[in-house]
Amino acid sequence: MERKFYFEKEEDFLKSIYDKEKILYSQMNILTGLKITPELLLEKNFTLEYCNLSEYNGEVRYIDCILKNKSNIFLYLSKKDLAELSYRSKLYFTPDKLQEAKFFIKTLLKLKEENGN
Repeated sequence: MERKFYFEKEEDFLKSIYDKEKILYSQMNILTGLKITPELLLEKNFTLEYCNLSEYNGEVRYIDCILKNKSNIFLYLSKKDLAELSYRSKLYFTPDKLQEAKFFIKTLLKLKEENGN
């Protein structure tokens, strides 16, 4: 089933962070086609903060997920449907972590290369 929009829980996610921390998070659209998967990031010790899953032929697949690294930088991966090959991606971070966020993207690109995508 195809959804209308990517990042359907973005507003709820940002509101929950603001309500909890009273900090307005910055966001960065990642336009480079990262072909990383939630499973890969979970193997790299990311924490799963939210997920929307679908079952297909006995396999559970991620449609949307929000993951967090050890520096409290969040990565939102989103698809409209299971047929899409890669996720749309957004990064969320506190303004004081801009340099870390830039380094984080370089790390994601390196993960992409290491996994042959």
